Amino acid sequence: MGTRLCLVAAAALVAAGALAPAAQAGAVRVPLDRAHPALGHITVRYAVLRHTDRARPPLEPVVAFEGGPGYGSIGSASTYLFMLGKLHRRHDLIVMDQRGTGTSRAIGCPALQAGIPPYAAAAVACARRLGRTASAYGTAAVADDMAAILRRLHVPTVDVYGDSYGTYAAQVFAVRHPNRTRAVVLDGAFDNSFDPFERESSSALRNAWRVVCARASRCPHVLRSIRRLAGRLERKPIQGVGTDADGVRRRVRLGPAGLGSLVHDATSTYTVFRDLPGALEALRHGDRAPMLRLAAEDAALNIPGGSPRAYSAGGHLAVACHDYPTVWAKTDPPRARRTALRSAIRGLAPDAFAPFRNSVWLRTATEHELVYGCLDWPEPRIGPRPFPGGGARPGMPVLVLSGELDQSTPLADARHVATAFPDATLVEVPNTAHITALHDFQGCSAGIVRRFLTRLAVGSTACEAAMPPIQLATFPQALAAAPMADGGRAGLTARRASWVAVQTIGDALARWYNLMFTTRGHGLRGGTYTIGGGYLSHSPLSIRFDRTRLVPGLAVSGRAVWDRRARRVQARLRLSGATAGVLHVAFPTDVARAVATISGVVGGRGFRAVTAAPWAPQG
Repeated sequence: MGTRLCLVAAAALVAAGALAPAAQAGAVRVPLDRAHPALGHITVRYAVLRHTDRARPPLEPVVAFEGGPGYGSIGSASTYLFMLGKLHRRHDLIVMDQRGTGTSRAIGCPALQAGIPPYAAAAVACARRLGRTASAYGTAAVADDMAAILRRLHVPTVDVYGDSYGTYAAQVFAVRHPNRTRAVVLDGAFDNSFDPFERESSSALRNAWRVVCARASRCPHVLRSIRRLAGRLERKPIQGVGTDADGVRRRVRLGPAGLGSLVHDATSTYTVFRDLPGALEALRHGDRAPMLRLAAEDAALNIPGGSPRAYSAGGHLAVACHDYPTVWAKTDPPRARRTALRSAIRGLAPDAFAPFRNSVWLRTATEHELVYGCLDWPEPRIGPRPFPGGGARPGMPVLVLSGELDQSTPLADARHVATAFPDATLVEVPNTAHITALHDFQGCSAGIVRRFLTRLAVGSTACEAAMPPIQLATFPQALAAAPMADGGRAGLTARRASWVAVQTIGDALARWYNLMFTTRGHGLRGGTYTIGGGYLSHSPLSIRFDRTRLVPGLAVSGRAVWDRRARRVQARLRLSGATAGVLHVAFPTDVARAVATISGVVGGRGFRAVTAAPWAPQG
């Protein structure tokens, strides 16, 4: 809750603001503060994507709230349509750029947007820039804006979907406008009762890494390894040049707080789960390349700046400082707030944020923003509270989805939300992290959402048990050190080369899934690959490799195709360098413990082999 990564990173591949041809754009002019109209007005823009089946009467529209806060929802319309699938035939989709975001007068605070430190100073400069209107962007006002849009459209009732911060907005809308709400879906949920230090997130972090390693039968001591590396980085940070997933060379300085941010960002970037244990092992053997690449990729996802219409850092704080809990009283002056915060920090258990020291974790990007961001923000004097009257929840049907590995809005928060609603069902999704249904190529969580909105009942969730665990990567420094596929009578070189070829496909798919902003990727040790095929699509995805090197000295060329409807990858690859050959590879992407089959010729000898499938889409 509260960073740019709260939006799944793969959404970067969705064209911002791209709407279907049937979209109807509109706007409502609403008071900044409905209790004080003299403060002024703001124009809130929205879009309606009309249902496609005109032969039958439409059903309730679906209202979707985007995460953040700081993101508008209009630019994510194609993402919601992908999740809704056939439901869009009879359900309109209504999306709004929340006040202060996107096309609804996005809040522009230059220092905050550019990430100019110190954060608290940039935040207070933003508040001063907003003046009296700094309190006008709370979630209750956002919910009332949506109600005004529905009145404009003459829509009596809607189904409401929210992801990440959008779950907060969806709950507030349901509480404030229960008569307009038929059903609610919350994906990655929290409300305003969370711990201001979000210690539940650290607990979820520890559990997530234990689960990932246990299911892979690898890295049993990963938390100890992370703790030891954090200690080493306090003494001597890792410095060097890493190449991110798009091939941009970035100068990296990885200290303990940066490592903490990287580890936490696995909640939105599955590639961190996949690669970090192997990168830690490589680092112990003197190979910095995998760690430098991860650090460069994490930096690329967290680069400040850009247009506030894409993401508004000021819009984020204007919501967070109005709505979210703090360890100090919001009526306190800044000096008293700092005193209360210092006292609360001293009262933390020494291992509150293990495997990181408290002082380190409080400097990580997400935690620092959460704990220190609102220290100097003015007391909210206008705008209604998000949950009025004690926050009693109405009795409409509610589906709460929570990823088992979610560190951003952890399962403990989702359980609290589900308990608060009288008619809520909580579904924990194994082997998935933050937000489970939006980019669901497996069709399981998205299918549960569609069934719930159709029948107002969750039905069977058996498909969740089949969600494949995360496949962990290994980074050998030479072909001779690579693991071997199981090849019976195949030679050692052929078995090792087969493993490398399969893992090269997995490495590219992992980066395409949630790290790439372009269609051209780069191998860990050199070479490139080019992606063909849209992101939010069920059409085949093509990857053309051009001397891509995951292991020094062995280049992989050729083509892999992921048939997303059949949920199967097939490839024809050419090997050059340390050995030569041609391989045919195939593996499923929707089966736990899936196996890749390999056949071909290496070193002039034909063979067949099998090895573990290298990748599956997590949710």
